[in-house]
Order: sequence, then C-alpha cells, then structure tokens
Amino acid sequence: MSPQLRRYLPFILGAFVLLFLLPALFKKSSSTTTTPSTQSAEALKTINLVDRSEQRYQSAHGRYSSQVADLIVESHPLAQDLAEGVTVQLDVSTDGKSYFALVQDPALSLVRARDAGKIVAESCVIVKSGSGVSCPATTTTPAKKT
Repeated sequence: MSPQLRRYLPFILGAFVLLFLLPALFKKSSSTTTTPSTQSAEALKTINLVDRSEQRYQSAHGRYSSQVADLIVESHPLAQDLAEGVTVQLDVSTDGKSYFALVQDPALSLVRARDAGKIVAESCVIVKSGSGVSCPATTTTPAKKT
C-alpha cells in the first residue's frame, strides 16, 4: 500500500461508517402493514360512523344523503377511514326515507340498510377467511368460493 493511501485510509473508513453503517444501526423498524383483524375493526367502525352520520343528516335535513361528502361534514373521522382504504358506497331511495350503505375493505364487506329510521337489513361477508377476521353476531354470511 502506498504511503498516500495509508494516510487517507482512516478518513475513507470513517466516511464508510458514517454513510452506510450508522444509518443502518439507527434505523427504526416500523411496520406499516395492517393485519386483516385491524382492517375488519376499521370496517366495523366505519359502518357505524356512516350509520350515525346518516341519522344526523336525516334529522337535520328530513332525508338521508346519497353523498359520502355530506356524511364527512357530519363525521370528520369518516374522512380518515376513507383515506386508510375503506370504501363506502351509498344509495338512497327517491323519497329519501331509506338508505343502503356498503362498506368494504380487503378483509370484510358490510351492508346496512335503514327504512324510516329502523335497520331493515344488515349483513357481513368475510372476504379473507382464516385470517382472524370476525363479523358481528347474527350478521355473518360465509364468503363464496370462486
């Protein structure tokens, strides 16, 4: 090894440590993936938020809303659920006295319908079976194998 290279070797090694080894040592390991059970809990929370928001909207306007944007005004946490990947579909009758809500995520599919303030339909389909996902009691529908 030449004397010139020996003189700069400590600086080269120091730069290597600073650039490659220290960031790897201090890197925090954080998991951003969600489990199917947490996804299903989010879907259950979202269907309840949609239901409460529809009821508030109905009491304020005399009819249910077919627009998710109207419900976000009633319930700000609903916007967070939508940002996290939960899908909400709404359909309202022409007279505005009944509504149908479908909430889906990769693990669960939930349906709730109200007519004149009473729940007339409620169902749950587990999309990812065998993943620790569960539906609320009495609303479970098994997923169809395709």
